[in-house]
Amino acid sequence: MGGFSTAFPTSFKGELPQAIHNFSYNTGNLFQLALGKASPTGTYGAATTNYSNLTGSLDETTGTGYTAGGFAWTAANNITPATTGTSAYWSWSVNPSWINATFSASGCIIYNSSASNRAVYVGGFSGVMTVTDGTFTVILPGNSAGTAILQLN
Repeated sequence: MGGFSTAFPTSFKGELPQAIHNFSYNTGNLFQLALGKASPTGTYGAATTNYSNLTGSLDETTGTGYTAGGFAWTAANNITPATTGTSAYWSWSVNPSWINATFSASGCIIYNSSASNRAVYVGGFSGVMTVTDGTFTVILPGNSAGTAILQLN
Protein backbone atom coordinates (compact mmCIF):
# COMPACT_ATOMS: atom_id res chain seq x y z
CA MET A 1 0.00 0.00 0.00
CA GLY A 2 1.23 3.49 -0.88
CA GLY A 3 0.87 6.79 0.86
CA PHE A 4 2.01 10.39 1.25
CA SER A 5 4.88 11.65 3.38
CA THR A 6 5.58 15.34 3.78
CA ALA A 7 8.74 16.33 1.90
CA PHE A 8 10.51 18.79 -0.32
CA PRO A 9 11.04 16.71 -3.48
CA THR A 10 14.75 16.10 -4.05
CA SER A 11 14.31 17.13 -7.69
CA PHE A 12 12.95 20.51 -6.53
CA LYS A 13 16.07 21.11 -4.43
CA GLY A 14 18.19 20.66 -7.57
CA GLU A 15 15.88 22.86 -9.66
CA LEU A 16 16.06 25.88 -7.32
CA PRO A 17 19.64 26.88 -8.25
CA GLN A 18 18.71 26.41 -11.91
CA ALA A 19 16.02 29.12 -11.56
CA ILE A 20 13.31 26.79 -12.88
CA HIS A 21 10.74 28.03 -10.35
CA ASN A 22 9.67 31.66 -9.88
CA PHE A 23 7.51 32.33 -6.83
CA SER A 24 7.37 36.13 -7.25
CA TYR A 25 4.08 37.90 -6.66
CA ASN A 26 2.29 38.79 -9.94
CA THR A 27 5.20 37.91 -12.25
CA GLY A 28 5.99 34.39 -11.07
CA ASN A 29 4.96 30.96 -12.26
CA LEU A 30 1.55 29.37 -11.85
CA PHE A 31 1.27 26.63 -9.23
CA GLN A 32 -1.40 24.04 -8.50
CA LEU A 33 -2.33 21.74 -5.63
CA ALA A 34 -3.62 18.28 -6.57
CA LEU A 35 -5.18 15.97 -4.01
CA GLY A 36 -4.35 12.28 -3.64
CA LYS A 37 -6.76 9.41 -3.06
CA ALA A 38 -7.62 8.12 0.37
CA SER A 39 -5.82 4.83 -0.42
CA PRO A 40 -3.16 5.53 -3.04
CA THR A 41 -1.26 2.69 -4.66
CA GLY A 42 1.87 4.80 -5.17
CA THR A 43 4.25 6.26 -2.60
CA TYR A 44 4.74 10.03 -2.66
CA GLY A 45 7.42 12.04 -0.88
CA ALA A 46 10.97 13.20 -1.56
CA ALA A 47 11.27 11.00 -4.68
CA THR A 48 8.20 12.57 -6.32
CA THR A 49 9.31 14.65 -9.29
CA ASN A 50 6.16 15.62 -11.17
CA TYR A 51 2.37 15.82 -11.07
CA SER A 52 2.43 12.97 -13.61
CA ASN A 53 3.70 10.67 -10.80
CA LEU A 54 0.24 11.03 -9.23
CA THR A 55 -1.80 10.75 -12.41
CA GLY A 56 0.34 7.95 -13.82
CA SER A 57 -0.57 5.79 -10.84
CA LEU A 58 -4.23 6.86 -11.05
CA ASP A 59 -3.90 8.12 -7.48
CA GLU A 60 -5.44 11.57 -7.91
CA THR A 61 -8.66 12.18 -5.98
CA THR A 62 -11.91 11.95 -7.91
CA GLY A 63 -15.38 13.02 -6.89
CA THR A 64 -18.00 15.72 -7.09
CA GLY A 65 -16.54 19.22 -7.03
CA TYR A 66 -12.96 18.10 -7.73
CA THR A 67 -11.39 18.61 -11.16
CA ALA A 68 -8.26 16.76 -12.30
CA GLY A 69 -5.22 18.97 -11.79
CA GLY A 70 -6.59 20.36 -8.55
CA PHE A 71 -6.66 23.96 -7.34
CA ALA A 72 -4.85 26.54 -9.50
CA TRP A 73 -3.25 29.61 -7.96
CA THR A 74 -2.65 32.68 -10.10
CA ALA A 75 0.68 34.52 -9.97
CA ALA A 76 -1.14 37.17 -7.91
CA ASN A 77 -1.58 34.50 -5.20
CA ASN A 78 2.19 33.94 -4.91
CA ILE A 79 3.88 35.48 -1.88
CA THR A 80 7.35 36.60 -2.93
CA PRO A 81 9.99 34.72 -0.92
CA ALA A 82 11.27 36.57 2.14
CA THR A 83 14.13 36.03 4.55
CA THR A 84 14.56 36.27 8.29
CA GLY A 85 17.92 35.51 9.87
CA THR A 86 19.24 32.51 7.93
CA SER A 87 15.82 31.28 6.74
CA ALA A 88 14.01 31.88 3.46
CA TYR A 89 10.27 31.17 3.26
CA TRP A 90 7.32 31.58 0.91
CA SER A 91 3.77 30.45 0.33
CA TRP A 92 0.51 31.49 -1.33
CA SER A 93 -2.05 34.03 -0.14
CA VAL A 94 -5.08 31.78 -0.78
CA ASN A 95 -5.98 28.44 0.78
CA PRO A 96 -7.01 25.89 -1.88
CA SER A 97 -10.71 25.15 -1.63
CA TRP A 98 -13.37 23.08 -3.40
CA ILE A 99 -17.09 23.84 -2.91
CA ASN A 100 -20.12 21.55 -3.24
CA ALA A 101 -17.64 18.70 -2.91
CA THR A 102 -17.92 15.02 -2.10
CA PHE A 103 -14.60 13.16 -2.00
CA SER A 104 -11.78 11.89 0.24
CA ALA A 105 -8.06 12.69 0.18
CA SER A 106 -5.00 11.60 2.14
CA GLY A 107 -2.35 13.99 0.80
CA CYS A 108 -1.40 16.50 -1.86
CA ILE A 109 1.21 17.50 -4.38
CA ILE A 110 1.97 21.13 -5.15
CA TYR A 111 3.43 21.51 -8.60
CA ASN A 112 4.58 24.22 -11.02
CA SER A 113 2.15 24.16 -13.94
CA SER A 114 4.31 26.79 -15.73
CA ALA A 115 7.36 24.50 -15.66
CA SER A 116 6.26 21.11 -17.01
CA ASN A 117 4.27 20.26 -13.85
CA ARG A 118 7.39 19.78 -11.71
CA ALA A 119 6.69 18.92 -8.07
CA VAL A 120 7.64 21.51 -5.44
CA TYR A 121 6.01 20.00 -2.33
CA VAL A 122 4.40 16.76 -1.22
CA GLY A 123 2.25 16.68 1.90
CA GLY A 124 0.60 13.89 3.82
CA PHE A 125 -2.56 14.67 5.77
CA SER A 126 -3.06 13.42 9.32
CA GLY A 127 -5.32 10.65 8.04
CA VAL A 128 -8.01 10.49 5.40
CA MET A 129 -9.97 13.72 5.06
CA THR A 130 -13.52 13.42 3.72
CA VAL A 131 -16.11 15.97 2.64
CA THR A 132 -19.72 15.21 1.77
CA ASP A 133 -21.62 17.92 -0.13
CA GLY A 134 -19.60 20.66 1.52
CA THR A 135 -16.41 22.70 1.25
CA PHE A 136 -12.99 21.05 1.40
CA THR A 137 -10.18 23.51 2.23
CA VAL A 138 -6.46 22.88 2.63
CA ILE A 139 -5.31 25.33 5.30
CA LEU A 140 -1.76 26.47 4.60
CA PRO A 141 0.43 27.31 7.60
CA GLY A 142 1.27 30.95 8.30
CA ASN A 143 3.82 32.55 6.00
CA SER A 144 6.73 33.21 8.36
CA ALA A 145 10.09 31.68 9.20
CA GLY A 146 9.55 28.37 10.93
CA THR A 147 5.95 27.91 9.78
CA ALA A 148 5.67 28.60 6.02
CA ILE A 149 4.82 25.61 3.82
CA LEU A 150 7.98 26.20 1.76
CA GLN A 151 11.19 27.20 3.53
CA LEU A 152 14.93 26.80 3.52
CA ASN A 153 16.74 26.93 6.83
